[in-house]
Amino acid sequence: MTATAPGNGPRIVIVGGGAGGVELATRLGRRLGRHKADVVLVDRNPAHLWKPRLHEVAVGLIGSGDDETSYLAHGHAHDYAFSLGELIGLDTVRRVIRVGAIRSTESDEQVLEARDIAYDTLVLALGSRVNDFGIPGVLEHCHMLDSPAQAQHLQRSFLEAAVQVTMDRLDRLRIGIVGAGATGVELAAELHHAVHAMERYGGLGAAGRLDITLIDRADRVLPAVDPQTSEHALAALQRLGVKVLLGQGVERVTRDAFHLTNGETVPCAIKVWASGVIGHDVVDALAGLTVSKGRRIVVDSHLACIGVANIFAIGDCAAAAADGGAGLLPPTAQVAHQQAAYLARALTRRMAGKSVAPFRFRPRGTLVSLGADQAAGEIPTRRNQSVVPLRGALAKLLYVSLYHMHRVTLHGWLRATALFLADRLRRTTLPPVKLH
Repeated sequence: MTATAPGNGPRIVIVGGGAGGVELATRLGRRLGRHKADVVLVDRNPAHLWKPRLHEVAVGLIGSGDDETSYLAHGHAHDYAFSLGELIGLDTVRRVIRVGAIRSTESDEQVLEARDIAYDTLVLALGSRVNDFGIPGVLEHCHMLDSPAQAQHLQRSFLEAAVQVTMDRLDRLRIGIVGAGATGVELAAELHHAVHAMERYGGLGAAGRLDITLIDRADRVLPAVDPQTSEHALAALQRLGVKVLLGQGVERVTRDAFHLTNGETVPCAIKVWASGVIGHDVVDALAGLTVSKGRRIVVDSHLACIGVANIFAIGDCAAAAADGGAGLLPPTAQVAHQQAAYLARALTRRMAGKSVAPFRFRPRGTLVSLGADQAAGEIPTRRNQSVVPLRGALAKLLYVSLYHMHRVTLHGWLRATALFLADRLRRTTLPPVKLH
């Protein structure tokens, strides 16, 4: 299929509808989409779900459909176009991206053929995936949380195992999680909360026979935060009965267990891999880009890709230097959010022929959920010389507000507030955990 030509002025193509990509498309659509530019978002999924909420889908606290935003409907409301498909190639000379064919999930018949989409400016917001580090058995036997489909698969396995324990088909509900970063810690805490909710609202008696083991090579949980925050999170997990194995690596994974490098075996029916991230395989196939270790695309201080013209990268897929050149910015939603806001302003000014200041990341702190009403985290002081610890219900309130602000960016204050109230009303009439 031939390249699609731009319609209203220059075409800005954004590949990837994660936290950074969809926020950028929304901001550019509002600013430029009606008359000044043709803004196009490309993603392999038809709807957006905020990735930090995938662990809630995985334990059944929310259904993926309850909180998804349709790209078609959202794009129509905010003046950007949506094209369904997965990036498979890039031609920097012709300024086109190649999008793969779409096949029906029901019949596997081809719905859309592979096609080219032309761009004047291209923004890569491809995200990342969990890194299996080449460890035998990880891909075959472990659940991962890179997509709503994976989260739904884990939720189904979790529910089925709880039913088997209740019916005495399994003696205990054993769950192993590798990775004591934010995802692993939050998942461990929410699994404990969910299995007790299953007992209260569904009569599934697995709460007293639950074993959760959290494994990591690091010497503390949440190794990227202040040690006091790590200690608080560890104590909270231990109060929930989570067994934490630190300083331990995984040598291989089999159907029924994690096998550690120290010779120990951790039996578990459900295994989750949440350790480290790496760029998607397609990054290696995108000619002309400079790619760093971990398949992250190297960008300059303006988030422009090194060695090519008119291509930018944001979010997890971008290797952006931290202030002072001390390492790279972490692959977090906070970074993607700030990069999307910056690039929306920068591209608007660029179109008007105005200069653009370099991107500067401003740390806003870290918050990690530790269950229904608890969270832990920290916020930096004004000069980033120290952090202020946050604990308990206040930290949980601030944690919930992060997603509310993402909704505000996508939908505006009025609709975001209406969605917040709808969530609260739904929780008063439905069980707090999915039982189907």
